[in-house]
Amino acid sequence: MVRRFAIAVAAGLILGAPALSPASAVSCTAAQITTSTCSVGGGTTGDGVDLWGNASWGGSDPGDADSGPDECPIVVNGQCEGSSPPKDGSGPTSVRDIESFRPRPPQQFVEPDGWSIRHVPTNFWSNAATHVVSGQLLGNPAHVRFTPVLYRRYFGDGLRTTTTHRGASLQELGQSPWTRTPTSHSYDDAGNYRVRLVVWYTAEFRFGNQYWRDLDGMVTARGNDIELLVVSTETVLVARQCRTAAVGCGAT
Repeated sequence: MVRRFAIAVAAGLILGAPALSPASAVSCTAAQITTSTCSVGGGTTGDGVDLWGNASWGGSDPGDADSGPDECPIVVNGQCEGSSPPKDGSGPTSVRDIESFRPRPPQQFVEPDGWSIRHVPTNFWSNAATHVVSGQLLGNPAHVRFTPVLYRRYFGDGLRTTTTHRGASLQELGQSPWTRTPTSHSYDDAGNYRVRLVVWYTAEFRFGNQYWRDLDGMVTARGNDIELLVVSTETVLVARQCRTAAVGCGAT
């Protein structure tokens, strides 16, 4: 995950800042989260999710412990440094934290592994599944949950399919070799093909112990490429009966 910070000084000017060390990062308390003085929002970016948090502090007496961000002892060019309270009201009055989350890359599989026969269904599937990516935002745990909803596979022969099925192995489906599945593909010509997979995810986020909230839009992640050799075959007579489910034999 890529982490970025920006600090707002008392005048309200937003300045870009390098990543703060854990000792100097300003955090939110559970009470501030509850009262919305520490709030979080988010949005999809095409290939991931950005969550941003805003926290502010108030108080009328600059010397009061509740006045200003008591976590900033030194302010240099609008940036917090150190971890001991200044008690002088000279620090920033708000902080903005941004964290980026990316879904785990899905993996795709094919059977037979790495090769197939022209005009025969070749089965593809993926291990893409709902998963949670976690991080920290304003010193509190933040989570993004990615749920796969669409799978687009480019077969390398100019054709592609988009489906809501991630697919499964023939064994998991309870099917015999060389039978058609919801995610299989047949090649008309022998040759070498590169198969690509792109998965679309919906996203939700949760900050601290709050409930899950939906995010608009979808996020994409590309899986591994598969190099596939497709060969031609000829029918031959054999002296014995073909074993059921053996390579080159039918299901019966």
